[in-house]
Amino acid sequence: MAQIKDETCTMSNASVAQVARLLTGPDWRGLSAEGLSLLAQTAELCSFAQDEDLTPGIFVIIEGLVGMMRGIRADQSAVTALYLKSDLVDLTRIPDDDQDRLVALRPTRALRFPAEAFHAAMRNSPELAEAAYANIKRQAFNLREHAAELHTKSPDQRLAAFLLWIEALSGLGENRSGFDLPMRRYDLARYLGMQPETLSRKIKALVSTGAISQRSPTRLIIEDRDALSGLAVGPRRVA
Repeated sequence: MAQIKDETCTMSNASVAQVARLLTGPDWRGLSAEGLSLLAQTAELCSFAQDEDLTPGIFVIIEGLVGMMRGIRADQSAVTALYLKSDLVDLTRIPDDDQDRLVALRPTRALRFPAEAFHAAMRNSPELAEAAYANIKRQAFNLREHAAELHTKSPDQRLAAFLLWIEALSGLGENRSGFDLPMRRYDLARYLGMQPETLSRKIKALVSTGAISQRSPTRLIIEDRDALSGLAVGPRRVA
């Protein structure tokens, strides 16, 4: 069947194998062929450029990073939440008040589903509903952790906890090749509740103390895990 371009999305009759290959997160791996088939019937594979708003629908992030942007005033916004690989994102639940937007913080690919079709699939498949619930529950846990850190930790502690968290999510552990910061420093500063200049100073300070090293402006290696964990007052918990 010929593919039809719809803005940034490519529509096609996705196969169960294609959807299974794209849904690699722990919440989705246990889906049966029946559950995957329900998703494949209406799946669209969408690509978003950096800084592009996501279009209406329900998404599962395949690669990249999406941020919830909350307008503070006309010339300033904050990144209030991050959506990572395998996260379920429901744009139909966001109030249409121009305060909140979902924006790709780096080039992003995602599976998009029409809201009615996705909700119908969940009603017809308890295992799919359970997978979606587990995914949203994990996201809520991460949101609570981030909110607590903004109110109880200093900028140094928040940065240290974030670096340990991102390394844990990357699955690299003590891999000597390091890990990449998932977003630009400007966006990371807005997520951690500090100015970009402050973030740059904090990263340089961690490098100077030997807690981390830099392979490039975006690639870091944790050199002294105990020191970084001590500074973070324990790493952010992972759901």
